[in-house]
Amino acid sequence: MTIRNKYSMLLWVIVILVATNLSMGFSFLYHRQQDKKLMYEVKEEKLEVPAQQRTRFFREQLDLDPRQVIIFRELNREFNRTAWNIQHQLSSLRIQLVNELGDEQPDKEKLNSIAAKIGELHKQLKNETIDYYMAMKEACSKEQKEKLNDIFNAILEKNEDVRLPQGGRRYRNNR
Repeated sequence: MTIRNKYSMLLWVIVILVATNLSMGFSFLYHRQQDKKLMYEVKEEKLEVPAQQRTRFFREQLDLDPRQVIIFRELNREFNRTAWNIQHQLSSLRIQLVNELGDEQPDKEKLNSIAAKIGELHKQLKNETIDYYMAMKEACSKEQKEKLNDIFNAILEKNEDVRLPQGGRRYRNNR
């Protein structure tokens, strides 16, 4: 009888341990999922300028008058054209770089040349962003300039680049 009691007791201990482990596992998965949701919500709360409706975003955030909306719309169109072109060139160069690195004997000179072109295009993109910002700033009142500065700080802090429109053409950033 004592051996039967020991087995019965061991069986209950095993059942309790399995139940405890299962509940801890499910609890861990649940809390992990909740943390992911919370991180996603926090990311959504950060300021983001929607690329497709950038002019509308600035109109609402800066309370632009109709004249300013026209200026911002034209600046946005020009910036999008130029920046998309640069991004497209960068993508092509990144592919060339990866292909060259994948060769059996990569040409170091060619790799350096591609890297230099990428650096120059990055510089050009930053200069375009600066020109875009300065032109928008020029069209703003003092209060709007302060708010515009806050918006750009939030955007660049989050992403380092102003987001480009995806539009009908699907552009993938090959970083």
